[in-house]
Amino acid sequence: MPATRRVAATSFAVLCSLGLAVAVTGTFLPWFHSGTVERSSYQAVGLAGHFDLLDNALVTALLTGWIAVPLLSAVAAGLFALRLPRTGAALALVVALVVGTVSLLAAVQGGTASRFVGVTTTGPITTTTGMAIALCGALGVLVAARGTRGGSPPHRQSALEGRAGVRP
Repeated sequence: MPATRRVAATSFAVLCSLGLAVAVTGTFLPWFHSGTVERSSYQAVGLAGHFDLLDNALVTALLTGWIAVPLLSAVAAGLFALRLPRTGAALALVVALVVGTVSLLAAVQGGTASRFVGVTTTGPITTTTGMAIALCGALGVLVAARGTRGGSPPHRQSALEGRAGVRP
């Protein structure tokens, strides 16, 4: 990979990791309120499961897997650190699309003044912003790192360069 592509991929990986960190922080901020009590997304998912409020299998699976958001985000950032940018970007892309969609839907539903139960927009907007940044970073990594697996393996190239007069 040329040096400029490597720098670009690294810069986009850092941007993606920062976006994931902002988004994970947003999942711990208030998402819902009931009376004077504010609840994070994890508390709300726990309450929905406890009271068996969900009857759709897809929504139930999505919300059950919601607790894995910090872990998946950390794995994506770890893959960037391990110099596996395309794999990390692919994972970050999937997480950003799923979590960003859920948080955007919650942010759109929020904002209406209700005394008893409602959506607090602080958490969903922070999470949506972080996932938008992570999505841009992941797409940037995928574009910057495209086509890096071409030609001879590095050990084969160095072996061939050492024997300029001999052809295999």
